[in-house]
Amino acid sequence: MKGKFLLVILYFTLQLTFGQKNIWVNTRISSTAGIITSSNAYTPFLIRSLQYGTVPVNSQILYFSGNVKKKYDSLYTADKKLRKLDWGYEIEPHINVGRVNQLLLPQAYLKGRFKFLEFYIGRKKEIQGLVDTSGTMGSYIWSGNALPLPKLDISIPNFTPVVRSGLIAIKGNYAHGWFGDGDSVKNYYLHQKSFYGRLGKPGWKIKIIAGFNHQVQWGGRPAVPFYDKISSQTISKYGTDFFTYFNVVTGLSMGRLGTWDSQSGVHANEAGNRSGNHLGTVDIGTEINSKVGTFLIYRQSIYDDGSLFYLNNIIDGLVGLSFTGKNIKYLQKITFEILDTRSQGGDYFRNEIPELRGNDNYFNNGIYRDNWRYKDANIGSPILVSKNDQQILTDQKNRNYFVNSKVKAINLKIAYSLLNYQLATQLLHTQNFGSLEFPIHINQISFRQEIRTQFKDYFLSANIGLDAGAYWTKNVGLQLQAKKYWK
Repeated sequence: MKGKFLLVILYFTLQLTFGQKNIWVNTRISSTAGIITSSNAYTPFLIRSLQYGTVPVNSQILYFSGNVKKKYDSLYTADKKLRKLDWGYEIEPHINVGRVNQLLLPQAYLKGRFKFLEFYIGRKKEIQGLVDTSGTMGSYIWSGNALPLPKLDISIPNFTPVVRSGLIAIKGNYAHGWFGDGDSVKNYYLHQKSFYGRLGKPGWKIKIIAGFNHQVQWGGRPAVPFYDKISSQTISKYGTDFFTYFNVVTGLSMGRLGTWDSQSGVHANEAGNRSGNHLGTVDIGTEINSKVGTFLIYRQSIYDDGSLFYLNNIIDGLVGLSFTGKNIKYLQKITFEILDTRSQGGDYFRNEIPELRGNDNYFNNGIYRDNWRYKDANIGSPILVSKNDQQILTDQKNRNYFVNSKVKAINLKIAYSLLNYQLATQLLHTQNFGSLEFPIHINQISFRQEIRTQFKDYFLSANIGLDAGAYWTKNVGLQLQAKKYWK
């Protein structure tokens, strides 16, 4: 059924490409072809990560993609007034051929805008969290590493003033998504929201940004009904009624209800905790504009249960500094980041003792055992390695899907130009500690060199990737790609 659906989308894309002419207002069409090869069976880490699930772990593939995108007509009219209403769409089928054969649909959405609000339904490439999106090793919670989930989303996508002077501006989103069927839970959902505020007038040199994002896996039914000994109930489905949704959205603890009797049919873990698997980050940052360029300093603090509230895992998080040059010859951007997830609130978890709200086991969950992934790829940072992405042997008793959730990583990326070439060099060093129950200590270095140029109507790029160390298999890989815009 999935294959037929993708073929219909591909047919529709071709019809748009060669069909009626009058739909092409503000529409852009492109096609891409490429090859990925390496010295062994695996694609180097920095070539496959943050590619929205389109680059497989296994190397030696050819790939092809097409893209048809209708942009908004214009955000403003000739007299600088915001257009009130517009619409757009994007369709992007992707094909991998070789050691892995796949027909994917990383983007297919219809969107509309009314003033500062935007609505869309479908799959759309996105990143959540305060981060330098072009230089990061991966935003912690929603990095662009997995195939996008289908969602219904309403948002304020750009910082929008709430006072006339522009001193305070806000952005955010509210969404319902569909995970579909996983290995452990069938037909379950995503609840997502974010809210960010900016303090500082548009012309100010320094602006403060702060906010949060909230992600919840919820609903559905267990693939195999099971008997819950603690609550003495057989669990055949998880709540999807309004009361459950209210608890999902607010994040209120079900433990406030006091007794098991008032929560018939509810799994004991949820009845004493929260409906669904809640996770996200609380972010803060500063933007500094100077004569030489723009500095962005940011921090993402992690929450997975109550550890952050009690500051037990406050040392964990992603810290970054990026500099975007202004009229600097050759240099375009520098990004430096440190990710640390080793604390996880400590080694113990006791719900009734705030100081012992630890052992967070990031990205893993006891009920939603598919954990924080979609279509076998990490939704969050790819640095927290999953079973499907590892190349070392794991203890057979380790039932965690994310087998390497305790890490310290340092990322440096520099974007620059030389003659007619755009270049970017990235160096990533990780210390991998596994998890609390199954510890390891393995160092790893990954490297990526990107080269881009234009030849006539073609945009050409080459990526060289290198893995060295003990976690990934020693490897050198090459990605070659050609892209053409037809309109």
